[in-house]
Amino acid sequence: MPLKVIVVGAGLGGLGAAIALTRAGHDVHVIEQSGFLNEIGAAIHVAPNASRILRKWECDLQMLHSVRCDRMQVWDAAGNLLLTPVVTGKVQAELGITDNWILTHRVDLHNTLRATAAKPVNGKRATIQLSSRVASVDADAGVVTLEDGTIHTGDLIIGADGTHSRAVECIAGEDQEKESTGQNCYRFLIPVSKMQVNPLTASLLEKIGMDAHAFTSEDRRLVIYPCRRGELLNVAGLHPSGKEMASINSSWLNTGSKEDLLQTYESYSPELREMCRIAEDIKLWSLGSRNPPRTFVKGKLALMGDAAHPTLPHQGQGGAQALEDAAALGALFPSDTTVEQVHRRLEMYNRIRYDHAVTVMMMSQKETNKRAEMMDKLRMYVPHAELPESMVSFCWSSKPDLEAQRLLEAEVQA
Repeated sequence: MPLKVIVVGAGLGGLGAAIALTRAGHDVHVIEQSGFLNEIGAAIHVAPNASRILRKWECDLQMLHSVRCDRMQVWDAAGNLLLTPVVTGKVQAELGITDNWILTHRVDLHNTLRATAAKPVNGKRATIQLSSRVASVDADAGVVTLEDGTIHTGDLIIGADGTHSRAVECIAGEDQEKESTGQNCYRFLIPVSKMQVNPLTASLLEKIGMDAHAFTSEDRRLVIYPCRRGELLNVAGLHPSGKEMASINSSWLNTGSKEDLLQTYESYSPELREMCRIAEDIKLWSLGSRNPPRTFVKGKLALMGDAAHPTLPHQGQGGAQALEDAAALGALFPSDTTVEQVHRRLEMYNRIRYDHAVTVMMMSQKETNKRAEMMDKLRMYVPHAELPESMVSFCWSSKPDLEAQRLLEAEVQA
C-alpha cells in the first residue's frame, strides 16, 4: 500500500518532495498558502548537485531558460580581475561529474517543478491545494490542521513551509525567532538590452561576459550573473546593515532606495555605479536567519529546505539543498515502504541530511574568506564538523539519493 504523504508548502523544496515521493509510488497531497497568482523572485544558482536531481526527475530543462555558467570570477571594486576561483570544467573533471552549473530565474525553476509535479507517473500525480493556510502540525499523530478547521491526516508529513515554518514548531518550539546577521542584500534584475545601449554598462558587459562575477571591497560586494537565456542580469548587493536596514522579519520583496544603493557602492567603478543608477524595481532583503532545530525529524514529520536549515545566499546553495532533501526522501521511501517503517526511514533521512545541510547553512552566512568564523557555532550542532576546504567541491559532490540507497541496502543485508 502506498503511503499517504502530506507536504506543507509548495516552494522549490515542497514541489521537489512531491515529485520525488510521487515517483516513488506514494499518494502525495501538497498544501500551499499562496494562490500562485503572482510568482516572485530573482535569479538562482542551480549547481551540479541540483541539476543532476532535476535531470533524474525528468524535468523539462528547456523550461528553465537557463544560462550555463562556465566560471566564477572575482574582481575588485575598480573592475580589476583578482582571481577565477571556479572553472566549471576543471571542477567537473576533479569530481568525475558531468552535471552542469546553470543559472536561471527562480520563477522559471518553480514553473518547471510545478509542471513536473503535474505530470502523472505510473498512474499517480500529486495534488496541490492552494490558498490554504496551515494553523498547526501534530508530528506524532501525523495531522495537519488548516486555519479554516480542515484536518488532513497522513502517514508521512513533510514540512517544507520555509523560514517562518509552522512545522518547525513541532520540533523546536514556538520561540524560533529570526536573528540579524548584520547584513542586507539589494536585489534587482536589469535587461541586458538596457545595459548594451549605455556606453558605460556596455563596456562592463563586454569585459565580464555571461558568467558569474563578484565585485568585492573590504566589507561589501556586487554579485552579477545572467538568467532568462542571457536576456536579464541578476544583481545582488551584499553589504553591512546601515541606516537603510530592514526588519529582520522583512520579505525579500521590500522596496529598496536607489539613493541608498548608490551610496552603498559609491566607491565602486563608474561602470558599476552606472549599472546601479539605471536599475529599476530595487528590492532590499535583510539577511536574517535562525538557528536550525537539533533534529529534522519527529514522529511522522520531516523538515526540509528553509524550514529545516534556512540558508543565506553567500554560497548560492539554498535551492539546491532543498532539492537534495527531496531527493533523499524519495530514495528512502520506495513504493514498498510500510507505515511501520516510517520512523526508521526518517531517522535515516536525518542521518543523511542533518550534518551536511547544517554545514552548508552555517557556511552560507559568511562570504567565502570568512567561513572559518562560523566554525564554533557550527560545532554546536555538528560537534565533529571540519571546515570544508572547498565549498564548491563539498556541495557539488553531494549525492544524497545514492547515499540513501546505500543505507537501505546495508540495512537489508544486516
